[in-house]
Amino acid sequence: MSKEVEDFIKKNAGDVIRSVQGSGLFPSLKMAQMIIESSGKDEKGKFGIGKGLAVRKANNYFGIKADKSWAGKKVALSTPRDGKPVNFFRVYPMPLDSMKDHTTFLLKNSRYKTNGVFTAKTPEAQAEALQRAAYSESPTYSKALIGLIKAYRLSDLDGKKPTDDFTRWYVLGGTFVLAATAYAFRNEIKGLFTKQKLAA
Repeated sequence: MSKEVEDFIKKNAGDVIRSVQGSGLFPSLKMAQMIIESSGKDEKGKFGIGKGLAVRKANNYFGIKADKSWAGKKVALSTPRDGKPVNFFRVYPMPLDSMKDHTTFLLKNSRYKTNGVFTAKTPEAQAEALQRAAYSESPTYSKALIGLIKAYRLSDLDGKKPTDDFTRWYVLGGTFVLAATAYAFRNEIKGLFTKQKLAA
């Protein structure tokens, strides 16, 4: 899992940073959310990061549903654990569009501002603010986010620019320790994937 997550981070780091510019959101927190919410089973039934059905069918990395306010393309996907057999999800041309729309989604929903998401001084505090704002139904959502931030040193992203090179930043400081820490959160991520619901 460690190598898979590291590759995912390296691939998406620049776009994650671009997607939060001027919003008050920490790139580290956005990346941790993206790791959790894009996870799922691929076409062969194998669980993986960035393999969820909404990612594969719609470039939708955060599971944002297509409600009445959405004027773009949408796709119907099977959601047996969501109380409905089928739900409509937003379709994006590129992964960056999904990341930017997720930022817009948070900015437009007043409960995130009310609970201090955009005034948090650290990514850990921002994770806890998301928990207070009921972003996820999971009572351990913030714990999983913070665990990923620490395990993969995602806070290093917070000082980066979109044009920086990300090929080696994550290997500094003991890959074995990072892998061991991340492994401890594997079941947490899988559990959150099955429980996560974004209140669109």
